[in-house]
Amino acid sequence: MNIEVLKITDVVLIYPYFAPKMDRSIFRVPPLGLGYIASYIRRNGFSVKIVDCTFLSWKKAVDSVRRLKPSIIGIYSMFSMAEPATRFAQVLRGDCALLVAGGPLPSVRPEIFLENFDLAVKGEGEQTFLDIVKCFTEGGDLSRIPGIFHSKSEEIAFTGNRKPFKNLDTLPFPARDLFPNRDYILYWRKRGHPPKTSIITTRGCPFSCDFCSNAVFGVSYRERTAKNVVEEVEDALKFGYDGIFFVDDCFTLNRKRVVEICDEILARDLDFEWECLSRVDNIDRELAGKMKRAGCRRIFFGIESGNERTLRIMAKHFSLEEARRTVENVASAGIKAGAFFIIGYPGETDESILDTINFSTSLPLEYLSFTLPYPIPGTGLYEKVKDRMTLTDWVRPKLGLIDHSLIYKSHFSSAKLKFAILKGTVQFQIKKRLGRFSWPVEKPFKKITNYVFKKLV
Repeated sequence: MNIEVLKITDVVLIYPYFAPKMDRSIFRVPPLGLGYIASYIRRNGFSVKIVDCTFLSWKKAVDSVRRLKPSIIGIYSMFSMAEPATRFAQVLRGDCALLVAGGPLPSVRPEIFLENFDLAVKGEGEQTFLDIVKCFTEGGDLSRIPGIFHSKSEEIAFTGNRKPFKNLDTLPFPARDLFPNRDYILYWRKRGHPPKTSIITTRGCPFSCDFCSNAVFGVSYRERTAKNVVEEVEDALKFGYDGIFFVDDCFTLNRKRVVEICDEILARDLDFEWECLSRVDNIDRELAGKMKRAGCRRIFFGIESGNERTLRIMAKHFSLEEARRTVENVASAGIKAGAFFIIGYPGETDESILDTINFSTSLPLEYLSFTLPYPIPGTGLYEKVKDRMTLTDWVRPKLGLIDHSLIYKSHFSSAKLKFAILKGTVQFQIKKRLGRFSWPVEKPFKKITNYVFKKLV
């Protein structure tokens, strides 16, 4: 690689997410991955800035990068960000000496990026990116760095896997001072919620759900100690947030560690609300009660289907009975429960979709989300439908009530699946708002919408 070395060695990391004007999401938090990379390379003596596009226009984002005059630009990308990440690379090609792609999608589909980027990082980025910066500034051979893809003789060369960090406590906390914290706090307050920021306490997930991508951390599972986690909680709250969202794939996987974290929070007499993600097969009423006393206010579950056969196709490895019992236990402990479901998975029928809607709306949930299946490269779902893909990445609909797009040819029409999502959402709101008085409204609504749904192609 012959890349001219510039005198400026500053690094700019770009998070290419542009929130829609009518953003209603309750999951709007800073990009932790870039925060970790920033703190890691900064600890080693390099200056770095993060351009988080969440609250910026395209023009302001580009202008922000150009004002910083970086010699190296790193751009994050996941499945839903491929288009803006590539566009940034094309526009900023002449504004830096080295363009690096990183994140879940470059880890599994580097060929998409190497047309516009010099390098693509595979997996965890902290050490690999630091090595890139050091090697680049010293004029070394970038192709000798483990963990990167690069172009070589019109082919893609991979330098080999890099071993993941074993002791996560040795990593510096994310560089939160580089996030637009004021904008995130304002976003939450405008929607009537205590502002929350994110913390990740583990890396990896030992489960292999059919639709889930483990491109960065893999199926390994590594933990931070309770003391280290709560120290970061105290650090994060100093930036003006009132709460924490633990964004681990499954925060409750190790019961003993969760209890230790709760005990550490209580011992330090910390007063803050927190939320987390969990599975329905590794939390019970006793643990939920402990979490409630330590400030947990909401737990989200990826249940995904209300049909046992579809759960097996998705490789979820739990039963609907387990799901119901766990949600009820969490609710009885005084914690709000949220759940995610997928509508129209390959192999589904009209009846299995209606099973999902009826099961999900029968649970004591405070939050319920329905989505279409998104075949992310590297997943079992992608392998099932890759020959039927109509789009290469996720696209946000410009119009419509349903904020999802069907990006492969399904035996269900997009209109039918979106109707099912709308039906499920309205059915949930009827029960949530009317409670035990919902029956006179819910029964005719279900009868009419079931009929319409089955008639749609």
